[in-house]
Amino acid sequence: MERDAFISYSHRRDVPLAEALQKGLHGILRTPWLRRPGAKVFRDTTSLGASHDLGGSIKSALAGSRYFIYLASPEAADSRWVCEEIAFWRHNHGMDHFLIALSDGRIVWDQTAGDFDWGRTTALPPGLRGAFETEPLWVDLRPFRDTDDRSMAPGTDFRDKVVTLAAPLHGLAKDALDSEDLRMQRRAVHFLRGAVALLTVMLLLAIAAGVFAWHQRGEALARARTSASQALAARALDTASKDPRKAAQFALYADAVQPTGESAQALAQAVVANDSVTRHLQAGNEEVANFHGLAHVVATNVAISRNGNMLAYYSDLDPDAESGTGPHIHLFDITTGKALPSLQGKGWPQDGGGMEFSSDGQTLAVEAPYNQIQIWDVAHQKVLQTITASNGEELATAFKNLRAFAFSRDGQRLAAAFYSPDQEDYDFHVAVWDATTGRELTKELATPDSLTLGFDGSNRLLSLDAQAGTVRSLARNSTSWSAQRPIPGFPRQDRAQVTLSADGSKAYIGEKNELWDLAKGQRVTGIDGRDVGAIVMPGAKDGSVYAADSRGVNVYDAALRRQRTLGSFTWPVSSVSASGDGQWVAAGSGDGAVSLFSTTSFQAGVRLPNKSQVRPADLAPDKWTAFRTGQSGTDVWAITDEGIRKLGHVPLKLVKEAMRQDTVIASADGSRAIVAQQGVVSLWDLHKKSRVRHPWTSGSEFVPLSFLPDGTHVVGTTKEEVQVLDTRSWSVRQSVPFDREASDMASAISADRTTLALVQDKELTVWKWETKEGFQQVRKVSIKSVWTMYGHEAAVSAKGELVAVMNYDGRISILNVSTGRFVHSTSASTGGAALAFSSDTAFLVQAFGSEEESGLQFWDAATGEARGAWMLPNQGTGQDNAVTQLFTGNNGAVVAFGMDGSLVRRTVDKDSWRKVLCKLAPDKLPHDEYDRYLGGLDVDTPCKA
Repeated sequence: MERDAFISYSHRRDVPLAEALQKGLHGILRTPWLRRPGAKVFRDTTSLGASHDLGGSIKSALAGSRYFIYLASPEAADSRWVCEEIAFWRHNHGMDHFLIALSDGRIVWDQTAGDFDWGRTTALPPGLRGAFETEPLWVDLRPFRDTDDRSMAPGTDFRDKVVTLAAPLHGLAKDALDSEDLRMQRRAVHFLRGAVALLTVMLLLAIAAGVFAWHQRGEALARARTSASQALAARALDTASKDPRKAAQFALYADAVQPTGESAQALAQAVVANDSVTRHLQAGNEEVANFHGLAHVVATNVAISRNGNMLAYYSDLDPDAESGTGPHIHLFDITTGKALPSLQGKGWPQDGGGMEFSSDGQTLAVEAPYNQIQIWDVAHQKVLQTITASNGEELATAFKNLRAFAFSRDGQRLAAAFYSPDQEDYDFHVAVWDATTGRELTKELATPDSLTLGFDGSNRLLSLDAQAGTVRSLARNSTSWSAQRPIPGFPRQDRAQVTLSADGSKAYIGEKNELWDLAKGQRVTGIDGRDVGAIVMPGAKDGSVYAADSRGVNVYDAALRRQRTLGSFTWPVSSVSASGDGQWVAAGSGDGAVSLFSTTSFQAGVRLPNKSQVRPADLAPDKWTAFRTGQSGTDVWAITDEGIRKLGHVPLKLVKEAMRQDTVIASADGSRAIVAQQGVVSLWDLHKKSRVRHPWTSGSEFVPLSFLPDGTHVVGTTKEEVQVLDTRSWSVRQSVPFDREASDMASAISADRTTLALVQDKELTVWKWETKEGFQQVRKVSIKSVWTMYGHEAAVSAKGELVAVMNYDGRISILNVSTGRFVHSTSASTGGAALAFSSDTAFLVQAFGSEEESGLQFWDAATGEARGAWMLPNQGTGQDNAVTQLFTGNNGAVVAFGMDGSLVRRTVDKDSWRKVLCKLAPDKLPHDEYDRYLGGLDVDTPCKA
């Protein structure tokens, strides 16, 4: 015999336990230092799912083993391969050397019958029936199945069980084997102590080499972390359009293992992919278990109250189902963002069933098996009423669910259409109940499977008959239906596939992909070429419709034109629900994933107030001040990341023409302004609307660029110089040569007003302001390699750490002021002159736009590489919406100023993106994914509690 034992077990549940058992058996009496091997134990580590018979290697291992150890469990008993292994052993070896280790289930021996009690035994396959004349040796390993505590240390319970199984393999009694193993371990310890002295000397010699190796290891580890980060980032980008939740996880881990340009791009695109996601409530199973039969689907259902406060959802693939708590419905408070205790009900019908809230979210009606409806008090998680529509258990499986379902907004009435058993056949009924008392109000026969039910805003019940092409109603306080009203031209159907709008005025016909106006009796529009799996028309003011197109959830306008995508899933979406105003949308997919969306777009940003309709053309040279001249003088505004703020009024009329460019700039606190008008410079108190002191006449038409941090000095340009002007005395404190009219010149100043960048004569010069010393030159670099004969654009980060220059050809270069490192973009930019750095200086942000599309391009500030883009929603048509100016705001924001006067704040720094994504996907990376990308690396969970 080649081996001492063969372990047969369930690969689906018992791999860790089988591995621990194999190692334990092998370790008994094993002392490598004394050249004594342990028991040879075979454990197959491959899956036989693709085979039709036991492989040759398995048969060879069985034939060459002395003992068979069956790791017993219900899963192993149901395994075809385990049963075939047992049958092979029984046929070729008999049962004298057959040992059993119980990992789950039960084994009960019937002494009277001389066999196992097969009524109570669950862990053995039928192939062992009658196999033993006496009760065989078996040990109970159930406490060790789902734990990591499988220690083989002396005195532990797991060791005791392993020794029991090992004793027959070694031909010793259990106590003798245990004693011999401990004795051998003690001999090994003595042997090792002798070796330690020798190794100590060798260790000292190896320390020097170890230091060098540690350094090399550090470099290798850094490369490994970078490679892992790039691989995770690539996976995030690939997954973004398929599974936004996983894209967020991959991007967060890519940034956590090693921040790189690729990880920054992954964060940006994960934010885009999760643009409208408020919470990923339940992760998908990533596969669909086909346990319902060919004609049925896995149930995942969602419902949102009309006031948008509450969400309910359930799924056949709920991860919590493994906890043994039974089917339950999850509740989520949207207003607080917190999960509530689940509803422990009867479950739901096959394929799912109806579920609706009252408008206030306080009451929930849920279809339960079979043809029952439970009315729940949501706040107290208790059943108020259980309404039985018909004796569903007596129906065939195909009829054991409600065919139509509706719950009134006030929570007072419930309606359903269903089958009922009678003596010879099934009848089809439509009934209405008082939801508070459970009393049946009306019930009548109807055409089978033809009805669609829904309550409108006045709690009037509507019933649309798809076969007859008619609609009728039941008033709120009535028990008598109105007469049937024909819908002219309505495409009749044998089976209702119709969804009613919340107000009952429109109906969507799923088979035709058409929207019908029921009042006018005419087709409104259709969705061409779309496979709509679920649709909801909540009655929002803008008429928006929310529909599942295969794996995506999309927003349509009233004419069923697709506007945008809220989110996507790995598997097709099976259920969609929305609040009455359309702000909140929930969806569930075929593999059990559930997500909550908000129609507010993170990517679209926050629109800031601009009551005075200031335009980019009104901006002053410092770009933080805007002014406009009217009949009484000039109004002055400040541009901030909270909106456009009125500062005051100057009683002067300023002219903006080709030959005359009057201008005004305001101080940082908005209290004062410098006005330059035809070579005359004056200082004004904006609050008092008065001149502070006599004006100063500039000899060379001084144009102010910005107030400096002290609020008393102003930097500006003349035709030949950059000058620092003291507004207290109108004296020129400092001057630097600068040709304002040169074709290649450019200038920019940081948001904190301390760093000035000047471009001229193929050189970029950076100056830092000190109150006592004035501007001091800190960096000067040649830009000859990116120079063109035409003009440049420049931008400075908020605190002056970085300077960007873009030439006429769209080439971007970025200077790190402290290190002097100068990098160039990997490609020419197609965007415009609007540039700004993110507050964390990770990105240079550039605006681009055309009649077809507009957006923000991200450039890696450290390398110059392109890092993706955000596409922005067009506010209208044409170029009027193009972003022409970008401003660095606070808290990671960049403010975009459009030609139409739109001012939008968008968050574009990595810290903010991490916070956003951690709210959506805070879970740890699954174990197999972690091993694939991060095996051997120590990476903390990116989202700490």
